[in-house]
Amino acid sequence: MILLIDTLAIVFLILCWWVALGAYPRLPEKIPVHFGISGEPDNWGGRWMIFLMPVIATLIVALNWFIFTRLKGSPKMPAAMELPLHLLFLELPALFTYITWRMTEVAFGRAQGLGVWFLPVLVLVTMGTSAWMIVAGKVH
Repeated sequence: MILLIDTLAIVFLILCWWVALGAYPRLPEKIPVHFGISGEPDNWGGRWMIFLMPVIATLIVALNWFIFTRLKGSPKMPAAMELPLHLLFLELPALFTYITWRMTEVAFGRAQGLGVWFLPVLVLVTMGTSAWMIVAGKVH
């Protein structure tokens, strides 16, 4: 199960780069680079900033890989925390892939923002997984 989750995380990371690289040549000079709490763009930047999300996602994946390889099996990380930690490893590249895609959709005029459900779903999913990991760590 964990191998499947980690594989999907890498697939999302590759997809994030694919979206950014594929869209870059056609992007207008200004693209949305920040979205407010409503999901609407509230800051615009140069088209090169489309690579910001894939870079951040890559750094997160690299940091998670470091954590997994250094802490696996150690008393600092109980085994019960492993599955939720790997789920976070999947959720974050998926999040950055979605944001990258929506940045291109807004830039091309095919969307207005991230969508009304983005923030509630983001909070519910990531905080739920984080809470599960914290509880699993305290129980063991």
